[in-house]
Amino acid sequence: MPQSASFDSRSERAAALKSAAEGFVRPRSLLRLGSASAEKQGLAHAAENAGYMGHWHVDLLTHVVTWSPETYRIFGVTPDAFAPNWQSIVNLTHAEDRALFEKKFREVIETGRTPYEFDFRVTRPDGAHRNVISSGQTEVDNLGRAVALFGVITDVTEAFDTIRSIQDQNEMLDLAAQLAQLGHRVWSRDADRLRFCSEEMPHLHEMRPDAFLRRFTHPNLLAAAVALAGARPYEIEYCLQTYSVALRNIHEIGQPILDRDGKLTRFIATVQDVTISKRRENALEKAQSELVRHAEELRKSEAKLREIIEGSLQGSIVIRGFKPVLANQAFARIMGVKSPQELLDLDDIRTPMRPDRAKYVTDLWQDVMETGQAIAPRLVQGCAFDGRAIWTESTARRIDWEGEPALLINVIDVTDRLCAEEELKKKTRELESINFQKDKLFSIIAHDLRNPFNSIIGFADRLVTNARNLSHGKTVSYAQIVREAATGVHNLLDNLLAWASFQMRDSSLNFSTLDLAAVAAASLEPLTYMAEAKRVTIANGIGPDSVNGDEALVRILIRNLVSNTIKFLRNGGVIQLTASRLPHGQGCAVDAAIQVPMIRVTVRDDGIGMSATAISTLFTLERTVSTPGTRGEKGPGLGLYLCRDIVARHSGVITVESSPSTGTAFHFTLPAAP
Repeated sequence: MPQSASFDSRSERAAALKSAAEGFVRPRSLLRLGSASAEKQGLAHAAENAGYMGHWHVDLLTHVVTWSPETYRIFGVTPDAFAPNWQSIVNLTHAEDRALFEKKFREVIETGRTPYEFDFRVTRPDGAHRNVISSGQTEVDNLGRAVALFGVITDVTEAFDTIRSIQDQNEMLDLAAQLAQLGHRVWSRDADRLRFCSEEMPHLHEMRPDAFLRRFTHPNLLAAAVALAGARPYEIEYCLQTYSVALRNIHEIGQPILDRDGKLTRFIATVQDVTISKRRENALEKAQSELVRHAEELRKSEAKLREIIEGSLQGSIVIRGFKPVLANQAFARIMGVKSPQELLDLDDIRTPMRPDRAKYVTDLWQDVMETGQAIAPRLVQGCAFDGRAIWTESTARRIDWEGEPALLINVIDVTDRLCAEEELKKKTRELESINFQKDKLFSIIAHDLRNPFNSIIGFADRLVTNARNLSHGKTVSYAQIVREAATGVHNLLDNLLAWASFQMRDSSLNFSTLDLAAVAAASLEPLTYMAEAKRVTIANGIGPDSVNGDEALVRILIRNLVSNTIKFLRNGGVIQLTASRLPHGQGCAVDAAIQVPMIRVTVRDDGIGMSATAISTLFTLERTVSTPGTRGEKGPGLGLYLCRDIVARHSGVITVESSPSTGTAFHFTLPAAP
């Protein structure tokens, strides 16, 4: 038998192991086996086999170690293949227990302490682990020095596994109570007061646990006062007014605990907040009342109600080694399967997932298992097993499931909420854009429309007052200024009226077949003076193409693009207008199913060009000041913005090609006439 080891209990398992060992035969009589007869020793060995307990002896002077057969069995070795000694015993001790094993053993030898008891783990040669308790006594000489150790060793592995299983079951019961939001309280007859309340009880009352216990010290303050007095079970529902004056519907079940004489000793009550359930029940009753008159509508209402109830529940799943071991109906619904059993039948939860989602679950498992820290609520974009794209708010934490680490994941489907938020943001942006456009319009009316009239009135007044004294050249100059200002006002009014009509929801376009070359010529005629003033040549190279459009708006479109081009040309510049038919399916902004052939019109110049930054805001009203032309010409910046809307209402697209000092080319498309 081995050179003895002294064992000390580890703090994390001592209480459980000692409690488990109390059911085994205590070893006091076996400590005196040295003087027992062979017959009694045989009985002792039989008792050892029955109780999984062996005895041992160590002579500290001769270093002779003696083991009983059961001790060999506990360590998983045989007398013919194993010689017990100090080092061999240490080698059979679990690696995590060796340091403490050696320390406690030496303390017993050095101090002569007796009796003593240790618990440790044994690692058998075949790799199996066993939990054991060793009790012993120390034999000392006249000087108090330890000369021998003897005692017994008990295998308590099965008892320890049983305790651990019970602990796991209790933990899951606590978890189930937590998920179900159940509260518990215990009233004691002896103390005539509450002796215990779970965390959910004061939470329902919006109070701290100590304040709750102080307030509800007497049963008359509880809803179960009548049942307590009669010592009978009850099940009731009532309204609870909390500290914040909120009303909650409470469902409560009470059970008395009686002694042998039938007298009440304790009363246990379980409560649950059923406020949401009551609201749902009320909604269901209302829907059912409608069924009297509309049976088919009621069926649809009930289906919608069930969908609302199921959709508001939190989905939960427990995976162990990526295998689902527990799932609720809410999680099955969120993941797009018919029942939780379909999930439990999977050997690996990642099997039906896309590669990116499978990697996410793998990373989540590693993060939680390695750190032991719970994952705070996070927003996750994923895909259900049925192919649906979903957004979920999920949490995860590590739990023990049947003695093994597992991952508990809770999810809430927030796809509808996020879609609603995105739609709200879209509407907000639209309202902000409309409000900006309104402010811009008022600014144009207040500034850009008033200033040209001031010029017209001022120079007209000079002509009237000083007509006889002005030279012919001066008179012509003033008249040109008045004409230029009047033309600008006319163009601005056209643009404003067109822009205003676009804001009217009931406005519609007057489509007809247009001769594009003729419309372009008519659009360019009012710009003749403006072009001559800068010696700009306008070459209308549009051929005999016909388009389907609103003639008034197409004229405004061409006039705005050309006038804007003149504005940024140097003296002697050239503007070219061309048109070409695009292949079917190109240049159309509408759905491909209803696309029509398009005509692309190009307005090209050899002017000063534009930077990429200028192009990015060219068709918007975001610019607070329009860019002045080569001769300081000013404009409200509404023309190009209006061009974009006109092209869009013709199902076309408008683009720009330009860079500094290389000229600019505007391209826009219009639907070809049938």
